[in-house]
Amino acid sequence: MANTFGILAALVLAFAAFVAYKNKEEHQTQIDATKTEQVKRERNTNTFNTLLDDTKGLREESVVTNGARDDFNAKLKLQNDENKAAEEAITTKEAELKETKERVAEAKDKLAELGDLQGLAAKIEALKSSVDQLEDEVAVLKAQNSQLRGNKASTAERSAAVSKVLSDRNSGRSLPTLKTSVANLSDTLGFVTLAAGDNAGVVSGSKLDVKRGSETIAQLTVTAVSENTATADIISSSLKAGESVSVGDSVVASEEGAR
Repeated sequence: MANTFGILAALVLAFAAFVAYKNKEEHQTQIDATKTEQVKRERNTNTFNTLLDDTKGLREESVVTNGARDDFNAKLKLQNDENKAAEEAITTKEAELKETKERVAEAKDKLAELGDLQGLAAKIEALKSSVDQLEDEVAVLKAQNSQLRGNKASTAERSAAVSKVLSDRNSGRSLPTLKTSVANLSDTLGFVTLAAGDNAGVVSGSKLDVKRGSETIAQLTVTAVSENTATADIISSSLKAGESVSVGDSVVASEEGAR
């Protein structure tokens, strides 16, 4: 009987030692896991703070972008003023051309009335010279008129181009010619940094398409724009099943325009 109790006691002690060992091992595992999570948390916190600073900088740069838009508006007004001045100059030159033609016709009529009468040769020569001079003036006025019309057309084209850019910006649509790529990606925060900005036609608040080959795999909403970079949120509902946005993916203006 004593042997039996001794065996049972030994088994209980052995089991207790085994449990204690397992508990110690699990405790150490939990400590290691906690340390690992703390390291991850610190790293993610640092990354988040850095991204917040970058976003603040980009928002400040967006103020500069708004100033650039006002500059575009000023340029458009200047182009319109130049158009008006060119139209007024054309009207003036056309009136001068009409008057000169009438003077030429009058001089020719007088020359015809003189006929071949003797003693009027000098006057005839003088009238011929006057006609030639007037015809030269007509040619000069025609050339000036042609040049003014060309200037008007050129000014109108520049004005139309500026108006198109302003229209796209004011409607919250990035330029159709925009073609850039994803420069950086934050999976945890769900936004990307683009390799182009205001200079390439990226407009704050506009929608962009993320392309892989000829296929659209996701859409972005631009949140901040600087001169050469921009940030945009990934529209999670637009992400194609089984795909994810990656650094290097092509980005173009969306036909849907502003959000």
